[in-house]
Amino acid sequence: MKKIPHLLLLPLLLAFLVANTSAQELKVLTIGNSFADNLTAFLPEIAAAANKPLVLARANIGGCSFERHARHLAAALKDPNDTSDETRAYKNNPAYNLPGRKKVTLVEALTAQPWDIITIQQASPLSFKPETYEPYASEVIAAVRKFAPTAIILVHQTWAWREDDARFKDGFTQQKMFDDLVAAYRRLADRHKLRTIPSGTAIQNARKTSRWTYRLDPDFDYKNPPEGKVPDQSSSLQVGWAWKKKKDKPSFVADTIHLNDAGRYLVGCLFYEMLWNANCLDVSFVPKNISAEAAASLRKIAHETPRERVNRRVSQ
Repeated sequence: MKKIPHLLLLPLLLAFLVANTSAQELKVLTIGNSFADNLTAFLPEIAAAANKPLVLARANIGGCSFERHARHLAAALKDPNDTSDETRAYKNNPAYNLPGRKKVTLVEALTAQPWDIITIQQASPLSFKPETYEPYASEVIAAVRKFAPTAIILVHQTWAWREDDARFKDGFTQQKMFDDLVAAYRRLADRHKLRTIPSGTAIQNARKTSRWTYRLDPDFDYKNPPEGKVPDQSSSLQVGWAWKKKKDKPSFVADTIHLNDAGRYLVGCLFYEMLWNANCLDVSFVPKNISAEAAASLRKIAHETPRERVNRRVSQ
């Protein structure tokens, strides 16, 4: 067998190390609510298409605020063996390595993996009210730093609701909500020297483009909607109008809060760029019901939204 000269072994070894480092799994845990679900909805598919191994777990509870997360945390710290929903408040995940459990505590989620990234966020109705953040956010952050000391904590900046949300009145506008939530999240990030995922900024940037400026459908009768029919909402980034059953009767309702597939794809591409310092313009994954044109415009907005680098052990 022919021997390989020592000088040729070094570049081969380096290539092997780079290949194995780049294949390392990135471990991400979110502590939030449905808005964190929206942020990460397409992240596994986006990462897989780019050959980026990912472990993703969500310690999310619908509508959960910093105050509620801190409350569940306090219960777990007081009595780790308590099995009530107040203590074990979070849905189990295979990444926690706790088979046979329906629910886990926040401490168990934090200690389950050597997490690379942990995100935190405020509940959307409180996001623009800085007085609601503390002392609860600091308590959650302290727990993350204690139980997951190697993780980088990212503040997940949420987004303002759609323009037609009924709560926008008496001087409270979408722009006002956006400005105030940006300031509140920035204050939190600055206080704890954390970086921010600017998903709310990306959504607002998209709304400034003609393609994603939401407009009411002039041909739709909103006061007397035809049953089963919905207006044209192709420019919307939120779920919007839909027919749902309420007490076994069809009801015409609007979700002006949560992101639809277009919005989730936008923030997913943004988060992908931030996590891997990669270029989302090269992302090949596109959700089934988004056109190539729409997907390209969303990737461009995500790519052009200013964000901070996240330095990690995983190769860039």
